[in-house]
Amino acid sequence: MRNTQRPAPIFFLSILICLFSFQASAEKPFDHLSFGLASAPGQAEDHLDDIWMSWGKQGKIANFKNEPRPEDRLNFWSHPEVELDLAAASGIQIYRFGVDWGRIMPLPHQFDKKVIEQYRAILHQIKDRKMKVMLTLMHHSIPKWAQDQGGWLNPEMSAHFIEFSKRMLEEYHSDVDYWITFNEANIFVTLAYTAGLWPPGEHRPLTSLLYFGPFKGETLAAMDRMADSHNTLYDWAHQHYPQIQMGLAHNMAYYTGKSWFNRWKAKFSDELMNWRFPERTRGHLDFFGFNYYGAEWLKGSQIDIDPEEEYSEAGRAIYPEGLYLLLQEIHSRFKLPIFITENGIADSKDIIRPSYLIEHLKAVEAAIHDGIPVNAYIVWTLSDNLEWSDGYCPKFGLVSVDRKSELKRTPRESYQLFQEIIQNREITKNVRDTAWNRVISHQGEERPFCRAPDGVTALSEPTFRKLVKKDWRFRPLDASK
Repeated sequence: MRNTQRPAPIFFLSILICLFSFQASAEKPFDHLSFGLASAPGQAEDHLDDIWMSWGKQGKIANFKNEPRPEDRLNFWSHPEVELDLAAASGIQIYRFGVDWGRIMPLPHQFDKKVIEQYRAILHQIKDRKMKVMLTLMHHSIPKWAQDQGGWLNPEMSAHFIEFSKRMLEEYHSDVDYWITFNEANIFVTLAYTAGLWPPGEHRPLTSLLYFGPFKGETLAAMDRMADSHNTLYDWAHQHYPQIQMGLAHNMAYYTGKSWFNRWKAKFSDELMNWRFPERTRGHLDFFGFNYYGAEWLKGSQIDIDPEEEYSEAGRAIYPEGLYLLLQEIHSRFKLPIFITENGIADSKDIIRPSYLIEHLKAVEAAIHDGIPVNAYIVWTLSDNLEWSDGYCPKFGLVSVDRKSELKRTPRESYQLFQEIIQNREITKNVRDTAWNRVISHQGEERPFCRAPDGVTALSEPTFRKLVKKDWRFRPLDASK
């Protein structure tokens, strides 16, 4: 008689193999990607007498005095739950925010314990909503007393920052998942100490950003001082808290030009602005965090607002391929986990933003497919806020804010889209096509623009610029289909 029992193990093994294969094939592109939202104290906190409030009152911030309740920003200090509830409802895993150095340390060597406790309460509110915390120590703002002493041009600034930061780690190490020392140190020193667009508004020649043998420009020295401060803090932090995760939120753009000369100049900008700071912190990073908004088309000595390119309201040229190319180079140079700590677009009409988010996430998807360890994608930002010297003109929020009606929040369609992407962990062809058709249906129409033709000057009232008829969607992934 034939033994009918023996094939059974093979039968069940086949079933298990099929189930495993199905599970593997069912894995979605973003299953292992953490999503997040980001903000900063200087852009969101009320009752904050900082260098930016003084700058605005001096008339140095465009679209500030002509806006209702400019000093309230987003009332994040008094009512953080408004933002945190919206953040949690989006489904994100990481909430990135910062502590204001000047609020905590109103005078040298003095700490305000009540302020420390209020930040601790905010940290607990984030944790209660099941979100991880990414905390920034310096996000484009320093104490007024530090600015009066010369800011980062002063060699003593490093000791002040280390003292402040050590205290923050001692206070909050158990509540913070990821630490960011500096947000965009390269942008801060350039705009504050050379271009004069940010407080304290100092103007220096471009040689202040150059290095010739023994000569180092003052602004470049300030940026290097910040990098060295990061390294010092990193070593101390890992000695005292071995499991700590610490990195940067470094601004990176895809620098390019439309002539050979401008492309040649772009290589200098790329090396100075994209790579000098992180290379100086090499060996002192647990992850590579960077902010990406688009391309910088260079023309002559300035950033070009090219009529053939599409831009955000804040004057950043849309170029998803730039994100993909930077991810490749970061991985090649550093071999670290990568966190996209900011990516977003100013778009008050919410016409471009859905497709912008999708196309940049397609760039992330392509990088993940290539084996690049992209761990997080964090959107800038949740609600329309004070965009530094641009004021309230550029609208970066997934949520609109009516400053005439008690800062009423209204989620835009892109907020719902972000929710769906987080929930579904993928971007379907239908979702992608729908977002792009939205752009196509408005091409040729006018939309607000908050940047002057020089590519630098902010406007108190937006002008209007037509949506260009150009397909700026991410291409390398398309070519592989």
